Amino acid sequence: MKNLANPASFVALCWAAFQIYMVYGTPLDLIVAVPIHIMFGVVLTFITHPLCNGDAGRFTLARLSDYLLAAVAVAIALHYLRSGEMLNMRIAMVDPLTTLDMVVGVVTIVLVVEAVRRALGMGLTVVILVFLVYQFIGPQLRGIPMLGLLGHDGEPSRLFFETFLDIQTMQNEGVFGIPSIVSYNQVFYFLLFGAFLQLFGGGQLFMDLSVLLVGRFRGGMAKVSIVSSTLFGAVSGSATANAAVMGMFTIPAMKKSGMSAEEAAAVEATSSTGGQIMPPVMGAAAFLIAQFMGIPYAEVAIAALIPALLFYVALYFVVDLLARRRGLAGLARGELNTDWSSVLKRLYLLIPVFVLVYQIMAGRALSSATLQAIWITLVFGLCTRVWDGLRAEGGRGVLKATGSVFSDSLQALDSGARGAIAVAIPCAGAGIVVGIASITNLGLTFGSFVTALSGGMLIPALLLVMFMVIVMGMGMPTTAAYIMGAILAIPALDKLGVPALSSHFFVLYFAALSMVTPPVALAAFVAGGIAKANVWKTGWVAFRYSLAGFLVAFAFVFSPALLLQGDWQEIVPAVVTAVIGCYALAGCVVGYLRARSSLLETILLFVAAALLITPVIKASLAGLVLLCVIWAWQSRRAKALQTECVLGRSGA
Repeated sequence: MKNLANPASFVALCWAAFQIYMVYGTPLDLIVAVPIHIMFGVVLTFITHPLCNGDAGRFTLARLSDYLLAAVAVAIALHYLRSGEMLNMRIAMVDPLTTLDMVVGVVTIVLVVEAVRRALGMGLTVVILVFLVYQFIGPQLRGIPMLGLLGHDGEPSRLFFETFLDIQTMQNEGVFGIPSIVSYNQVFYFLLFGAFLQLFGGGQLFMDLSVLLVGRFRGGMAKVSIVSSTLFGAVSGSATANAAVMGMFTIPAMKKSGMSAEEAAAVEATSSTGGQIMPPVMGAAAFLIAQFMGIPYAEVAIAALIPALLFYVALYFVVDLLARRRGLAGLARGELNTDWSSVLKRLYLLIPVFVLVYQIMAGRALSSATLQAIWITLVFGLCTRVWDGLRAEGGRGVLKATGSVFSDSLQALDSGARGAIAVAIPCAGAGIVVGIASITNLGLTFGSFVTALSGGMLIPALLLVMFMVIVMGMGMPTTAAYIMGAILAIPALDKLGVPALSSHFFVLYFAALSMVTPPVALAAFVAGGIAKANVWKTGWVAFRYSLAGFLVAFAFVFSPALLLQGDWQEIVPAVVTAVIGCYALAGCVVGYLRARSSLLETILLFVAAALLITPVIKASLAGLVLLCVIWAWQSRRAKALQTECVLGRSGA
């Protein structure tokens, strides 16, 4: 058990206790609860991410400044707690701000920006600062060629500054708007559940189950990485966390099986990235989409399922063809390190997951449904350990088991709250951008800008949005990149007639794929570090392996049936042809179907994949014919080569 007797763990446990009390106790109004939630994240960030690296365990002036900033954040939280009645009674944008309100507003924004810098680096920080500057220089852009479309009418003045602070910090907009609300009342609880599930053996169960399901097939450990990351990513929703946790097990085994360090790291990075598009958690994005669109979360999770599975199916095909081309064998029976009897005894750990999914689909509040799943996990963990302790040591074993469950529960609360920094802080930072977009009507302005640049044509507009979201996603969390992409790009896609759900998923996919798109591919860099690989090369290999995500994102814009929108006569053919298209794309990526592909065959396989994923039946049929021709031609070539080898051996 990690030592919990330290300031960071104390704050983390208090944060978790506050969140649980908000469900089972008397809940505070959002205008009070959300600022307290964000300030907990800010305090924990200042303690766990010191100003100077290496100062965390010793006292210095820089370390003192960390605690002073944390104390200021506590004071801000107490101010909101004390001012709850006033905040509820005031009329937003009408009642003037007091001097104290303005000071609190400015300090809150400064604290959030500094917390973003410490927790996430300069990527999102620079974006926030650019938007803050734009807020005040936007009117001057109107006279500049090409940039005039991005100008706005908000002339700098005291009233304009008050309006800015009112939206940002005095209501549930801006810093405490939809992203922070979602972090407070939904995502935090999922992160707690993931921490409990992991600590009580869920992660190991996912790994062992994956080994038994696919470990003995060719390219076994790479396929284990895909399946385990699918399962773990479904409840974690973080590409870098997934790569770090699962990569420690899968990457060395993949290298041992014959894959290069770059290939092993790329497989893990790509499969971990898929966790951000795999329901139910999806790195907080599913909750945000539901909130932005005003639809049930269950509807978003269901729509996300087929595209996410297509992403993983395509990666599975890539690994399978790579293993066939390289002659990579699966794991021998003695290398499995687990068996079905051991896994079956632990399948009870999946019951909380099924209960959680059922509760969500039934429309229960996400916070209470998730806490119920945590209680079930705890009960199962307690019963199992007590039984094992009773059999081993009698009454003393029962006491030890009870103590271990209690300490592990505290550890899970601590771990879950620390993990929430990665969601709460970017959500608050992105909320600043959302507030500025609201004041300046930047979403509509940027929509007009994209429409003008693309000439009103859909495909050029989609390409512009894709590049914009990927660039914004470089070096920042997927959640933050999605929020900013949604605010800026979706109005443009709406103008061009793209269905709202397709627009949101399009932005989400490229926000997620930025994790494996060079030059800044965070998931690839994490996995590459574990593999001791060239991270630049790893990034490009991961980019190739994730190409299915790019095609699928364009596909569901033109074919909403892939998001389960429409009737079964549309959905079934779309899914079947998309799966075949994923196989063609895998052949293109690996350069192999039945034999090594020529350059022309590789290009034609990409064309076949693109045709198969489109919703037009004639195009899909043409793609299928093209794939069959290439497959038959390579089969003939492979057979001829095999015959030559046999004859050569006979002659020898």
